Amino acid sequence: GPKSLRKLLQGTTGQIPVTQEDGPVTVKQGHTFHTTCKYHISGFGGLLWYQVRKGQGPQLLSYQAGTGPKHSGRITTHLNTTGKSSVLKVQEVELSDSALYLCAVQDTLVQGASWAVQQPRAGRGCVCARLRLG
Repeated sequence: GPKSLRKLLQGTTGQIPVTQEDGPVTVKQGHTFHTTCKYHISGFGGLLWYQVRKGQGPQLLSYQAGTGPKHSGRITTHLNTTGKSSVLKVQEVELSDSALYLCAVQDTLVQGASWAVQQPRAGRGCVCARLRLG
């Protein structure tokens, strides 16, 4: 479940320096889904977006180290290293896009790669944005 996933991605870091604004989001088929991730570390090495479908392990959607947009099919990620945020956009959503979307940051200051996922918002059991098709 999300708890073990969080542990897995949290690695050896004590703190979780990444936050995500959105809770569950319902999007109509064919529409665009987007979610924003903010991070709070100084030794930034890169930002990763994962898709977690029900009953499956996390799948890497995008890795980005520099500012600007990155396109891959219907998926666009836009990283802003100055504002320390990244936006994930999935265009023309299909049923198979229903999943958890989570971001992780690579911290250059910690020996070896250390990954962290965002803190769940108060009152939400989910550690990331969940896309549902309406």
